[in-house]
Amino acid sequence: MDRDALSLLLKGADFLNLSLSPVTLSILNLYLVELQRWALVFNLVGQHNTTTVIQRHILDSLAISHLLPFRGFFVDLGSGAGFPGFILAALEPGRKFVLVEARRKRANFLREVARSSGIKNIIVREGRAESFSKQNGLVSEFDVVTTRATWNTSQFLEFSSPFLKVDGIALAMHGPRKGESTLMADSDCHALGFNLESTHDYSLPFGEGDRCALLFRKLA
Repeated sequence: MDRDALSLLLKGADFLNLSLSPVTLSILNLYLVELQRWALVFNLVGQHNTTTVIQRHILDSLAISHLLPFRGFFVDLGSGAGFPGFILAALEPGRKFVLVEARRKRANFLREVARSSGIKNIIVREGRAESFSKQNGLVSEFDVVTTRATWNTSQFLEFSSPFLKVDGIALAMHGPRKGESTLMADSDCHALGFNLESTHDYSLPFGEGDRCALLFRKLA
């Protein structure tokens, strides 16, 4: 990671009240190297320059870390290029992540960046979330399910429920709230087996805008 990118990442983390360990910085550096290498062939994110990736994607993923436990079994649905799952795993080695991604190129990228970075707390599974939710070893096994702007909230909860243990957390990342458009009625949440536990509005550093995260708890 060049000096400018490192400075940007550290300033952004400081804005979020996070401390990045040398191991985390090394993993994120190798992640950025691999992303730039793959960007020569495949379109993994909309804009691949390092500044944009750090400001819009890595820091957004880091911003929700404090909402989640530091340890446990996590699954990131529709992981794409690894947001937020890969980044949250890089931050906290006690988080054991399964990254579920249906698109082969992105799943292959995640496997390669996990291999090259040496990160040990990630498994990549290629396929659709609704298919994996029926497989032995994945049903009711997870403490936390995450996703970032992949489905609407009701779809996400429907896909999340089979993965989660009772009292597990489903966290959905969204853009800024417009009125109450990202929220669901309590009755709709309960019908899907969840309670909306909290709503978190937050701002990204460097003027990258506002975001919203919804935290749901699976009911017995």
